[in-house]
Amino acid sequence: MTASGKFLLWKWIVRLFALLFFSWSPHASANNPFQQGVGTQAPSSRLSEARVLLTRGNPKEAIRILSEYLGTHSKDSSARLMLGQAYAMTGQTDQAEAELQTVIQESPSNSVALAALGELYAGAGELEKAESFLARAAKTGRGSPQIRMEWSVVLARLHRYKEAKNALADVPLPNDKTDQISFHRLVASIELGLGHPSTAAAEMEKALALKPGDSGLALATAAAQVQDKQWERAAKLTGPLFARSHEPGIGLLLLEAELAMGGEFQELLNLLDSTKMAFAESVEFRQRIAELLVAHGKFPEAAEEFKKAAALEPNRPGLLFNLALAEFRAGQLDDSLESAEKCKAFGDSAEIEDLLGDIQEARGDNLAAIRSYQAAVTLAPTEEKYRLSLAVEFIRHQNFDAAKVVLRQAEELQPKSWRIQLALGMVEYFTGTDQEATRILLGAANLASDPETALKYLGDIQIAQASAPDPGALEKLCQYSDQHPNDGKMQFYCGALIFRRDYTSGDKAHSGQIVSMLSRASRLLPADPAPRCQLGRVYRWLDRWQLALSESESCVRMDPDSAEAHYRLAQIYQHLGQRERSNAEMKVYETASKRVADENARRDETIKSFLYTIQKETPDHK
Repeated sequence: MTASGKFLLWKWIVRLFALLFFSWSPHASANNPFQQGVGTQAPSSRLSEARVLLTRGNPKEAIRILSEYLGTHSKDSSARLMLGQAYAMTGQTDQAEAELQTVIQESPSNSVALAALGELYAGAGELEKAESFLARAAKTGRGSPQIRMEWSVVLARLHRYKEAKNALADVPLPNDKTDQISFHRLVASIELGLGHPSTAAAEMEKALALKPGDSGLALATAAAQVQDKQWERAAKLTGPLFARSHEPGIGLLLLEAELAMGGEFQELLNLLDSTKMAFAESVEFRQRIAELLVAHGKFPEAAEEFKKAAALEPNRPGLLFNLALAEFRAGQLDDSLESAEKCKAFGDSAEIEDLLGDIQEARGDNLAAIRSYQAAVTLAPTEEKYRLSLAVEFIRHQNFDAAKVVLRQAEELQPKSWRIQLALGMVEYFTGTDQEATRILLGAANLASDPETALKYLGDIQIAQASAPDPGALEKLCQYSDQHPNDGKMQFYCGALIFRRDYTSGDKAHSGQIVSMLSRASRLLPADPAPRCQLGRVYRWLDRWQLALSESESCVRMDPDSAEAHYRLAQIYQHLGQRERSNAEMKVYETASKRVADENARRDETIKSFLYTIQKETPDHK
């Protein structure tokens, strides 16, 4: 593992899955187009004798006979095809290629020779060449199912999965059971490559049903079920296999399933830890275990596995980095600091300084954290995430002027970064310059491929204002809500801000749109009181008092600590002549208003939310 700033994704299962899918070869079956071709033309007893020798696994004698025969019958393509096969069987690929090329030169549409040459290249790993000849064979061979299967295999190995699926279109399931298993495995590999794990798993189950006692098929099926996140089925398949073999790779599959199911995994982990293997394999194996544990939030256990791996190979800084990161996530701050310092001793980097900053901040040493974040920026001055880490540290301690300086420098280096613009906009908001914050957040939303995060903060700022909303902000929020009608928060922002605009101007022409959007928002956000509170205000504005009462009562039930909600409900009760209820609500309002957080407290909460968001949204962040 390398010191990448985050744990490597666990690829062991995927590699195992692919290996098991491609561990077979269609041309090994009885329906091999090459064998069919050489078996259909037997003009002499010498050719018959050569064919028998090949069948019995004696290609050297067959080569002698066929070479003599072709000395006097050089145009006999069936003999030359057999000679090419014989050379291939003995590993003399250059001679095999020459013979097959000769056949193709004399007969360019000979699908058997084209397929045989394609298979020869596939076996040598020359996949692009193989694909070219197999494609020609499939086109000239009148749709031979076996050739199309081999072509599909090569396309899949080239990761051209859509083409591989098309090559198999309308190919019937073979009659032979062994070929049927191969067919299902091929389809499964293609579907997995296309991102359809459920279909891939179903195909592997079909293959396993044909030969249920086959351990290799069971393992490949388990790997498919892991990809489909069918954990119970994966555990059911791998459990007996691991109990019999104690094979490390199978144990990892089982561990993945057990962790995902949230069951007891410690006994299995102990068994895996006790597995005996070569030194180099042991280090790699413990890393894989640790990565799995990290992926499922088992940080203390992951730290132990990384520690064991680092003990075996203490001079690998990547191991030490990931040990430090696991210890940090496990809350083992002193151990994490020690591991990070050991890693740094092998060579400083922005990643290790960034992690040291996180550790020092968690330990409460703000000055040391700032020094580490500044060191990370110095070591990687053009990378966005390190400047953001430094700015976030200043924001966390409300040193907004310093944060602004860092972000302005970052903006000069990366003017197209929406994250930097988002952070700048929020710093302006935290310092009370809402208008400038709005301008910058609009720019962030325009830069982002997915502007929802920036728009959320933009919407919150506009909702919190007492004045009419910024026209540009309103337009952007409503444009996004129109494009995402099932995003309840955006429906709320747009409806509430149109209401704010029209309430200020006294224009009721858009009241139907306002009611529709806020009603939709309340359905999409059933636990959020804000849409119902706004609907109560809108209905009161429209003199629809019973609806105003209903929505306002829902508002105070959902948000009983809102002084504003109780005040508005008291006014509605008073208008409807329900004086006692109005007086009761005013008393609740007076009590609640004493608990209302001031503006600084509200901004503090927004700072906490923003700090979480910006760190989550930072690319490659720990």
